[in-house]
This record gives sequence, C-alpha cells and structure tokens, in this order.
Amino acid sequence: MSNPDKTSVGIHVYVYPYIESMGDLSGKTVLDIPSGDGRATNIFKKQGANVISLDIFPRKGKTYSSKYGDMTESLDIDDNAIDIIICQEGIEHVPDQYNLLKEFNRILKKGGDLIITTPNISNIRSKISCLFTESDMWKRMPCTEIDSIWHIDEQSKKFYFGHLFLIPVNHLKTLLTINGFHEIIYKKTRISKSSVLMGLFIYPFFLISNILAFFSYTKKNKHINMSKKKKILWQRCLLNLSFTTLFHKHIFWVCKKNFDHDDVIEDINKMQEKMSEDIVSEREIIKK
Repeated sequence: MSNPDKTSVGIHVYVYPYIESMGDLSGKTVLDIPSGDGRATNIFKKQGANVISLDIFPRKGKTYSSKYGDMTESLDIDDNAIDIIICQEGIEHVPDQYNLLKEFNRILKKGGDLIITTPNISNIRSKISCLFTESDMWKRMPCTEIDSIWHIDEQSKKFYFGHLFLIPVNHLKTLLTINGFHEIIYKKTRISKSSVLMGLFIYPFFLISNILAFFSYTKKNKHINMSKKKKILWQRCLLNLSFTTLFHKHIFWVCKKNFDHDDVIEDINKMQEKMSEDIVSEREIIKK
C-alpha cells in the first residue's frame, strides 16, 4: 500500500489508499469520471477491476486511455451495469447536480458504491470567508466570469465551468438521499488549521445555533411523522456539527446505493400525499 504524504494538498493522498484498502476487485466494473490523468483508474486496475474511464478531455497513452464523457449529459452505459463509481473533484463543475446523481443511480447496481470528493465549503474557514467575501477562501474573490468558465466548446458553444457550483454538505446529503444513496461513510481528509483555530472560539455558537434551529424546526411541517422528522433533522444537525464538516478541507464520502430512483420517488410521493390529505382534513375541520 502507498504511503502518501499527508502534507500534500491533493485529495488523492486520501482517496488512493482507500481504493487500495478495498482489496481484490476482480469481476467488478468501475466508472472513473472525470478520470483526469488516470491515476485512480490505474490503481483500480491493479486491484483487478475492469475500469471505464471518461472525461471531457479524453487522453490516450501507453498506460492509460480514456473516452469522452460529459457529466452534464446522459452516459452511454446500461442500467445497473456499474459496481463502483468514483467522481473526484467533479460535481462542483456541474450545474445540474441532481440529474448527475440521478444518472449515477441509474447505472450503479443496487448495493454499489459511489466515491465522491469535492472541496468542502462547509468548514469554518469557508463559512467565515463567505460571510465577508462570498468566496470559500479569503484570499480569493467571489466567482466571476473571469475564472468560472474553464473551457468553451467551439462547435457547440457549450460552457465547461470551474468551481462555480461548490456545494454545502447538507445540500449534497439531500441530493444523495433523494437519489437513493442513504448509507454514507464520511472519510477524513486534510485538516484546515485556520478552521480549527477559529473553531476554538466560535464552535459553541455553532452548537447553540444548530440545537436551537433543530428544536424550532421540529415544530414546523406538522403533517410529517414526528419521529421521522426528528430523525432526519437530527442527522442534519450532527452533520453540520461534525469534525469532518467543520475542520476538513475536502468532502470525501463513500455512498451506497440503497434504492433505485423510482423507489425513492414512490416513497416521497407517499409522504407528500399524506401531507396533502392531512392539510385538507385540517381545513375541513376549521370550516366546520
């Protein structure tokens, strides 16, 4: 197993040892998107996996080749064909993140894993930076047309964006949940020293604010089952306050596909129908 230098900036020093720890992957099919320079692809191949490598800028070489694949479009892959998807530093470039995760759900086998990484804008440093400059780091200006468009396709005139769609942890958690990814392992990454330093002083305020919001919000949406509502809201409260959220520089989650997308829609529809029935009944009682 590799011995990565944890002082290095890249998320790969955490992801690649995790891939190696997965053991023998013979017979497994992996989708690596965006596959970049192919380092993750090559590690998966060493583990015995069959790897499909896709990127908007495909490469061809002696040890690694990739094909064209755009995360903003449907992928030319059969339903339930993939055992593992790895999406490193990709989702923050995609305008329609819901449909990307929906597509991942379509092609991933039930019980399969989605390994996803993205810059963490929910750590304390990023929260404070956003307060003052609307950027994830106080050394940077907010996103503009200067640096938010990394490439324009000459034929289609299509934009390929930079970090214009950075996503907070609870937004990502919700998008994953409504796309059938309910079991998530939150992996550790590089610690933000400035977040830790500021956290020594302001963590109590985060704690108090989240607990107050939890108790206040449990009083809303009265038509939702109380135990279910409390469970969901408390999970989000804990995610807000977790060490990996507040003090780590990257999100590195391993997400299991528990449900097909159609099953999730059916479950949400039932909840919405129950809400509608309760609202109608309540209004009829008020009229009487």
